[in-house]
Amino acid sequence: MKRIFAAIAACTALASWGAHAADAYPARPVQLVVPFSPGGAVDVLARQLAQRLQARGYTMVIENKPGAGGNIAASLVARANPDGYTLLMGTTNTHGINSALYASMPYDPVKDFKPVGMVADNVVVLLANQSFPARDLAEAVKVLKQNPGKYTYASPGVGTVHQLAMEQLKHAAGLDVVHAAYKGAGPAMSDLVAGHVPLMIGGIAPALPFLQDGRVRVLGVANPERYPALPDAPLFSEVAPGVSVQSWIGLFAPAATPAQVIDRLSADLRAVLQDPGFAATLQPLGMAPRPMTPQEFDTMVRSDMPKWRAAVEASGAVQ
Repeated sequence: MKRIFAAIAACTALASWGAHAADAYPARPVQLVVPFSPGGAVDVLARQLAQRLQARGYTMVIENKPGAGGNIAASLVARANPDGYTLLMGTTNTHGINSALYASMPYDPVKDFKPVGMVADNVVVLLANQSFPARDLAEAVKVLKQNPGKYTYASPGVGTVHQLAMEQLKHAAGLDVVHAAYKGAGPAMSDLVAGHVPLMIGGIAPALPFLQDGRVRVLGVANPERYPALPDAPLFSEVAPGVSVQSWIGLFAPAATPAQVIDRLSADLRAVLQDPGFAATLQPLGMAPRPMTPQEFDTMVRSDMPKWRAAVEASGAVQ
C-alpha cells in the first residue's frame, strides 16, 4: 500500500511540476536553432518569427548550426534538455529528406522530437546571374542543352530540397549541369551575385535585394503552383511535366518536452501566424504562413516521409 501511495505522490508531483513549468514558461531566453547559415530563407524566417514571439513575452536567441543538410542542428536539439528552451527550426530536410538521403542518421526525426507546428511554406526558385543568357526557364533549358557541362548551379547543400528539385529537372529535361554545393543559401547567393556561378536553386528571401536591383532574376518556380508574388515565373512542371517539390519550415522541440510547454508554444505560434501583418511580411520573401496544431503537423511530417524517400531514390542523391 505504501508503494501505491508513493507512486501516486510521485505522479502528482510530476504533474504539478509540469503545470508549474508551463505557468512559468518562458522564464529565460529560448534558443532557436537554425540548421542553415545566416542570410538564407530559413534564417530570415526564424528572425521574423523571433521578433513576433518576443512581442508575446519570449526572449529569443538565434543560433545558426549549418552542416549535413540540417543534421548537425537537429541532432543538437534532439539531445538538448527537454524544457522548451531549445527549439529547432526544422525543414523538409531535417524531418523528411535526410532520413532517406543518409545511410546513418544521428537522430530519429519522429521519435526524438515533438512537433510544435508548421510555420510556413517556402517557394523554391531557379535564379540566374544577370549575365546568364536566358530570360526564363524554357530559354534556360535550351541554353543548357546546347552547352552540356559548361554551366554550374549552386545550391544550399547536398540533398536539400533545392538540389533535389534541380536534379529532378536535370533528369527530366536531359541536362548536364554541374552542381556546386554550399553550406547554406547565404554563401551561395554571394557567389551568384558576384558571377562566380551563373545559376542557383534556392529561396526568394536571400535573393530579394538582388532581384530588386536587377543583379539576379528568377527563371522558374519548382513548387506545384505558381507563386502569387511571381505571377510570370513559369513552373518547372510546365517545362518538365511531373517535376515539382514542396518545401516547408516548422518548429520542433525535444521529444520529452512537457505537453503544457508544447501547448503554450503552439498557441503562441498560431497566434503569430494568423496575424495578417506577419503574412504580409513573409510574402515578398517567398513564404506563406501555414498554421497547424502539433497533431496536424505530426501527421503531415509522417505522411510525407515516404514521398521524400521516393524522390531521393529517383534523384540518385543517396549518400
